Amino acid sequence: MNSAPCGPTVIIIANPTAGRGGRGRVARFADHLHHAGMRPVVMHTMCRGHATALARDAVRAGTCTHIVAAGGDGTVAEVAEGMAGSDIILGILPVGTANVLASELGIPSDAARNARAIAAGACTVIWPGRLRSSTGVSLFVQMVGVGFDAHVVHAVSLRLKRALGRMAYVYTTLRGLMTYPFASMEVRVDGVAYPAASVIISKGRLYGGKYVLTPHSMHECTGFSVVLFGRTGVWASLRYGMALLRGRLSRQADVTILTACTVVVATPTGLPVQADGDARGWTPLHVDLPGRALRIAV
Repeated sequence: MNSAPCGPTVIIIANPTAGRGGRGRVARFADHLHHAGMRPVVMHTMCRGHATALARDAVRAGTCTHIVAAGGDGTVAEVAEGMAGSDIILGILPVGTANVLASELGIPSDAARNARAIAAGACTVIWPGRLRSSTGVSLFVQMVGVGFDAHVVHAVSLRLKRALGRMAYVYTTLRGLMTYPFASMEVRVDGVAYPAASVIISKGRLYGGKYVLTPHSMHECTGFSVVLFGRTGVWASLRYGMALLRGRLSRQADVTILTACTVVVATPTGLPVQADGDARGWTPLHVDLPGRALRIAV
């Protein structure tokens, strides 16, 4: 970039480990923001949780109109955590293994179009979720999983994700089917107890990028879709996976989809938890809503 524009400042918080060619995409995106009359400032994260700290510092400084999360859903959630309670607009540059929220909201993957949309100032309002687990309290923007899908997220390695992309999850899933000790749990949905083999608590309707998990998105609502899987074991998990791939998960007789504002998994303890594709400790788990919504650039 040549001369720095005197327009609004946009902080770009980039996860350098997300996706292939991520740094180049971020640099091109910053150039497009510059040409749109904005002042981009790029910051790279160095460890888990750093995006939250950077976003919190940017909010305290009060010098930017937008903070852009450049990465996957996990990076978006970390940035959102640091922005909680502010009026700054959250932008998303989809980079990484999966950015399902960007797909749900129709945020363009093309850097030039994305930059023009941010410069235009248009935004929508979504409600994230709040998760309490063994790792503490954090926000999530897409989903929380307890059980087998969380086991896969815990088990997949960063090295494998870099080498195989989304196929790393397929490989880890197949390995996990042979080793995961399937167990039942009690899920309390708005205070009512349900038995389940696993549960996904979702704000969106998509899973893994393009697969339909639930019929409706809950991003703009103060609530969640709660997907309860009734059967444990290898064959049940394979059947659920095939139904998801074919867009027929909600038609399975032993899959129940509810809407709720609070979800609790207290027993058993020690079950794996994932949020937005990142490991988030173990049960017990409590999910509810934060006090304020998020403004998202679209």
